[in-house]
Amino acid sequence: MRIKCPKRMLNGPCGGLRGRLCEVDDFECPFLKAFENLRNDSYLRPILDRGFKVECKPKRPEETSEFMNMLNEKFVVTTEVEPWSFEELERFMEIARLYDAVNVTDNPLGLPHIDVTFASAWLKERGVEVIAQLTTRARTREALFSSLLALWASGVRNVLALTGDWAPNSTFDLDSVRLVCLISLLNQGLDWEGRKVPKASIHPGVAANPYFPYEEKRLLRKVRAGAQFAQSQPVFEMKVLKKFKDFPLPTLPSLLITTSRKVVKFLEEKGVAIPKDYEEGLKRAKEKGEADEYVIDKNLEVLEEILSLELPGVHVMAPGRPDLLVKFSKEIRRML
Repeated sequence: MRIKCPKRMLNGPCGGLRGRLCEVDDFECPFLKAFENLRNDSYLRPILDRGFKVECKPKRPEETSEFMNMLNEKFVVTTEVEPWSFEELERFMEIARLYDAVNVTDNPLGLPHIDVTFASAWLKERGVEVIAQLTTRARTREALFSSLLALWASGVRNVLALTGDWAPNSTFDLDSVRLVCLISLLNQGLDWEGRKVPKASIHPGVAANPYFPYEEKRLLRKVRAGAQFAQSQPVFEMKVLKKFKDFPLPTLPSLLITTSRKVVKFLEEKGVAIPKDYEEGLKRAKEKGEADEYVIDKNLEVLEEILSLELPGVHVMAPGRPDLLVKFSKEIRRML
């Protein structure tokens, strides 16, 4: 089955799905209909393009990363850094030590940041367990493969494979599922054409969208490509968390600690379910000068539900507010 997609995806939908609409041109996402008409699991096999001369047969890495070991042993708490500058990266080290692992973002929203391979290697050299985010936006498979080799050579063992946010003039040679296949091949010492390359041991992760009605099946395709863990879009409602129990791989729900109503509105436009009382409560808290306390308390309520469901961990984000990451990490440690 071949479906026309502005991002040239073969294994959609992507994380830009808003209800039934594509994020690019506001037309109905064709992948949604494909899942609605799904009759068997054959459609859930990874779909490759003609550039792949070998099949995608995932094989577990020969070495296990510290992050994957932690997932099997404890409740894992991760966070992320969006390094605009080297000075910002240096300052982030104080926060990195408070969390079990750190995601390094890859030009979020299509805005240029410090290169993810450099930032990941720099943090890894200083003892931080890194999850490097790698997007397929504006990269050929050759460039992606080179980035994977660089991450492996620098000691990074975890890669979150993402298609990436849409931006004007974006190009997409691969989607996230085919990127996971690329990692699986590298772990076997092969490139996409079957040529032998130095074997790696990289654990591929993927994004999970609990607001997509067929997410369990969508994740199954990613697992069949080789995905071993997932991190989700932000969760504000406790009832959403029950879906995570049915996901076919360890999935960390994400918490977004933000006092910005603009960010909250942006997430709603992207399809994230946000309770109306949350928005109203944030508005009242800002008027009283108590917004920080409000967003921390609301996220702690969601965290309690995550713990009660015995999910494997949580991913914590606080864009532009490193002080909230420090405060929240202290609250988490009190609960564990």
